[in-house]
Formats: sequence, structure tokens, C-alpha cells
Amino acid sequence: MKKRAAGARHPLLFYRRTMDRLWKLTFALGAVTAVAGGLSLLKPTTILGIQSDIWLFVLALAAFALSAFAFLARFMAYTQARDSYLSIVTPFLRLRIAYKRIRSVRPTLIQQLFPVEKISWAQRSYIEPFYGKTVLVIEMRGYPISPALLRLFLPSAMFAPTTTGLVLLVADWMKLSTEIDSLRGAWLQTQGRARSL
Repeated sequence: MKKRAAGARHPLLFYRRTMDRLWKLTFALGAVTAVAGGLSLLKPTTILGIQSDIWLFVLALAAFALSAFAFLARFMAYTQARDSYLSIVTPFLRLRIAYKRIRSVRPTLIQQLFPVEKISWAQRSYIEPFYGKTVLVIEMRGYPISPALLRLFLPSAMFAPTTTGLVLLVADWMKLSTEIDSLRGAWLQTQGRARSL
């Protein structure tokens, strides 16, 4: 029987929430800018030698393009347990977290990680819809790349607040946890056999 080399792809729900907010905001910005461009046709002005309506329509197109990208990106981010690492994939990031880097994988309730009384209003409005749900905290010996660089590509809610690690919110945390435990366990066994030879 062939050894299973990968688990299922689990969409990252925090990333999806970020993209949901972004596509709605940029779509609204594009609509307002397009209307402003239409109104500027009634009383043309120039900015840097170009008519203002052209500037506004270009900005509207850029906003609509960003909105379309954010809408599609909601479905492109996922995590997947592999044979020797945990993969986190977004449109601009392919992160491999080697199992030797992982200290522990533990489930916890979101409100225990981010208590209402200890987070800002902005954080609360972002996280509150998920209260009552369970996340997996992947505690690590260190991030595979610079944390500052990681924060450019991942929502802040995906970073564990009190330890070095990532917070994974997926639809089926038990399945993901089982896959990580199974594949990580198989990898640890292989490493143990290799050391004994």
C-alpha cells in the first residue's frame, strides 16, 4: 500500500475574511471614483496636464481590478499537511514549515487566544464573528522566514499572541489536526529509523 504523502487542502478562514473585507472596500472605492469621474465630465479640470475625469477613471479601473483579485484570492489560500512539512499557501506566499521546527500542535478556542477585554476595537470587529470556534495553534521553535516579512502576507490574527507560532482557523480543525499528527508521526518514525542505522 502506497504511503499517503499529503492531507487535504484546508482553506484559511482568517485569510478569507481579510480578502472579503478588501474586495468590498475596493469595489466601493472604485464605484465612488467612477461616479466622481462621470461628474467631472460636467466640469472638466486638469491635473498634471491630464483631464481629471481620465485620472478618476484610471483610479476606478485600478480599484475594480484589485477588488476582483481580492475576491478570487479568497479561495486561493489554504494549509496542507505534507510528508515532511506543513504547507501554507496564499497567492503571494508558499511557506513550508518543516516538522522538525514544530514544537506542538494544540486546539484552543479563539476567545481564549484573543480575549475581548485584551484586544483593540479593530481586532475585535475582525475576530468576533469567529468566537466559539476552535483553532489550531502551531507552536514553533522559530519562523521559517522573517516574522516582519510574514506579516506582509498573512493577517495579524494568524500569529499566536503569546508564543512563536501560527493560528490556523479552518472549517474542520479535527481533520487537519489528525492529518498533521499522522504525517508528522510518520516523519518522526522515519527520522528515528534513520538515526538508528
